[in-house]
Amino acid sequence: MGHGTGIKLAWMRALSLGLLAATFTFAAAATLAADEPAILQIDGNIASAEPLSLTRADLEAIGMHDVVTITPWNDELTTYTGPLIRDVLAHVGAKGDSIVAVALNNYRVVFPVSDARAYDVILAVRVNGEPIGVRERGPVRVMYPWSEREELRSEVYYSRAIWQLSGLTLVGQATQ
Repeated sequence: MGHGTGIKLAWMRALSLGLLAATFTFAAAATLAADEPAILQIDGNIASAEPLSLTRADLEAIGMHDVVTITPWNDELTTYTGPLIRDVLAHVGAKGDSIVAVALNNYRVVFPVSDARAYDVILAVRVNGEPIGVRERGPVRVMYPWSEREELRSEVYYSRAIWQLSGLTLVGQATQ
């Protein structure tokens, strides 16, 4: 076997090992995605008779939007990213006129579905591009575009910005 044949053989082994590793990595990633925990449950007046459990990937697949804002808890512009609540509500076939938002510690706030229609309110799952962990008041936070809309800069809207969100329940009558 000549010198060139040895190099070809070594290259082919490296290539096949690389393909094997890539295949294994892809399979492992698919398994991890399938095992990803749900971070938000939605129930109540929705299209499904059963509660829906959504993962971070499910929420991100609905469509991501940025809210760049200063909050009462952070005095510098911060980028929050997640799906618009109105898109999530459309995704689950929501028919109620109010949302009961529940945090991991069972804290609850109620806000009208009309907020989601009138403003670009998001379910933030990322802050400055990084997934929000529970210790950073995640994994999901309701965020209003306060810096863009002066009328939202009031205690009424600040109180609706629940963090460590774990569930949404749609209540009330269907609205258009």
